[in-house]
Amino acid sequence: MSTKMQFMSLICWLTFALSGCDTVTPKTTDPVDDVYMYIGTINPKTRGTIPVVKTPGGNVGLFPVFTPGFTDMYLADKIYGFPFGAGNLMINMGDLKTNMKENASGYDHDHETATPYYYQVLLEDPDINAEFTTTPNTVIFRFSIPENQTYNLLMNMTGNNPIIEIKDKNILQGEGVNRGGKNFFYAELSKPFISSGTFREEGPTGAYISFPPASRNETLEIKVGISTHSIEEAKGFIEKEIGNSSFDQLTKKNRELWNEELNLIRVKGGTEKQRQLFYTTLHRTRSLRMGNVWDTYRCAYPLQSLIKPEDNNKAIRDFIKRYEETGWLPSSGAMIGHHSTPTIVDAYFRGIRDYDIEKAYEGMKKNHMEATMIPWKDEMYITELEQCYFDNGFYPALPVRKGFNPDAPVGKYEKLPYQSRWLPEPGVEEWVEEVDSWHRRQSVSVTLEHAYDDWCLAQLAKELGKEEDYQLFMKRAHNYQNLFKPEIGLMAPKSADGQWIEPFDPVFSGSFAGEGYFAEGNSWIYTWHVQHDVQGLINLMGGREKFVEKLDSLFTVSHDGVDKLQFLAQMPDMTGLMGMFCQGNEPAFHIPYLYNYAGQPWKTQQKLRLIMDLWYDTDPHGLSGDEDGGSMSSWYVFSSMGLYPQCPGRPIYDIGSPVFEEVAINVGNGKTFIIEAKDVSAKNKYIQSATLNGKPWEKTYIYHSDVVAGGKLVFQMGPRPNKEWGSSPDAAAPSMSAPL
Repeated sequence: MSTKMQFMSLICWLTFALSGCDTVTPKTTDPVDDVYMYIGTINPKTRGTIPVVKTPGGNVGLFPVFTPGFTDMYLADKIYGFPFGAGNLMINMGDLKTNMKENASGYDHDHETATPYYYQVLLEDPDINAEFTTTPNTVIFRFSIPENQTYNLLMNMTGNNPIIEIKDKNILQGEGVNRGGKNFFYAELSKPFISSGTFREEGPTGAYISFPPASRNETLEIKVGISTHSIEEAKGFIEKEIGNSSFDQLTKKNRELWNEELNLIRVKGGTEKQRQLFYTTLHRTRSLRMGNVWDTYRCAYPLQSLIKPEDNNKAIRDFIKRYEETGWLPSSGAMIGHHSTPTIVDAYFRGIRDYDIEKAYEGMKKNHMEATMIPWKDEMYITELEQCYFDNGFYPALPVRKGFNPDAPVGKYEKLPYQSRWLPEPGVEEWVEEVDSWHRRQSVSVTLEHAYDDWCLAQLAKELGKEEDYQLFMKRAHNYQNLFKPEIGLMAPKSADGQWIEPFDPVFSGSFAGEGYFAEGNSWIYTWHVQHDVQGLINLMGGREKFVEKLDSLFTVSHDGVDKLQFLAQMPDMTGLMGMFCQGNEPAFHIPYLYNYAGQPWKTQQKLRLIMDLWYDTDPHGLSGDEDGGSMSSWYVFSSMGLYPQCPGRPIYDIGSPVFEEVAINVGNGKTFIIEAKDVSAKNKYIQSATLNGKPWEKTYIYHSDVVAGGKLVFQMGPRPNKEWGSSPDAAAPSMSAPL
């Protein structure tokens, strides 16, 4: 080597050593490598999230069964087994033990690998390394067995009358119950066993199979096909989806599928944490079953409309199938509202229409006209409560108790069984027997959510030429106005005779969880639940300036000197608090975007950045409340891109504050929509100007049609607000009271 080359090599080495490897060779990862599976597994309210390993869109998804009854999964001390559709599977060493608790094993997260496509953990008590991966309808387990050890495989079945059969020396099959439905399984073992049998231990029925001592370190693989129809179909899934592929080949394929799925949205720039959060939340919302439409209609289904519209078509076809089988479209199940309506209507107006829209409309109208609105009730009937909504335009609260003295002094903090309350409750005892004494009427929230649903159905009625229906549901869409109380500038409950409930405190009234009047919240949260008519709410509050003043107060009003833990004892769902705003519950998700409608979008931008920084993280505490069906995750995906579907049913996106330099969304048909944020940073959070496809853009929203057509939205970001951009009245998105 020449002296010159030696000198240059030394210079390069010194540069590398002094600057650090990451500077010289930037870290590059696939999107799937940025997914943190345990996000939200420690929850501030109820149980933490449950991760899932599966293929994108697959029917089989699983994660270890940790200590039963332990709600914060990440902190659980034991692994009790691994689910396989019809039960749980576990392995032990030495003497046969059939009790699940005896077989539970300690583990250490430092000896664990959790990814969307593959899971591995060292079961410390038997000293066995356990792994699994999946295909759409199968799961493949692999256990590494130490030499000179006998070992036993145990299957604990679920359901009242499970069936398990041991066939030949390496085949098991049977059926059990999962998610309330019957599941069939067919399992093939890579090694024959020497003995087997069934057992019934503390309830579960199960089977065991025992293996001889391993003469050397060996591996046991179990391929399990899972079907909701038959054992034969389960067996066929193994043949079709696994075939001759090895465990490692299947793991690699599953990884590639998730990279393909997550690459539907590609991001550049941002911090490492922001990128990890983005792909973690994108994975989470794409890996969950979106069952309860009460929360998923808000942003989870709209995200699916954007990147996987075929999945929304399938979901709506399933809704219609349920209607044909039961006579009812799915409602919101364990909550309130008929939110299959905004899910369907939003998809329809976004051009997703591969289903029978007339049949869907028939089911929606029946729900709106003949189904109960009582919270947590799926029974389909009408009571005097629904009739009050139909006739008087609001859902009634319990009337004031006769002889109640509203001037009586408020007592000290009073704990009652399962509830706490700060104000005397004026209501009489419930007489409508269908109302759950635990969840109560939630009268204000029911009114507001159904008024929004009615607006959605009105839009579809108009589109389908059903003018009489359009007029009916548009009238009901204004029902929110009936519960706005000018004296306090907030929503409040009324009894059926039209009288305001007194006394009423917008922070505390409603008893436990506020559910005398609200759904898991209070008046400060639900006042803003007028997604379809923000301009109408602005008008009620006296104009843009007063609207902004009240909205500002939401983020600063306190719980009146009451200790925060005592406040949360009454309002446990209001987590992720900023004043009375609570990011930890879905009805608050759209609220930061409402400044866009009142000429101060820079406040939307500021609030969103603060919320994303405060209430999302890549650790077990990373979600501020109930994740449910992916709603909290999809909120972050949208908001970090700089867009949000504030009002599903209206095919637009409100503009927020993007955190990435560039976002490229694959919108199908070979088209890409790009969101570019020039000079974006933590400080540069404010939009200075914008262009859409090269033309100046002053509006605080864009159309879905512009996005799916492909194109480019460019923001110039800066450190201080441009209070002119997006401030004019015609820059705001349309509302029922301010149509285009």
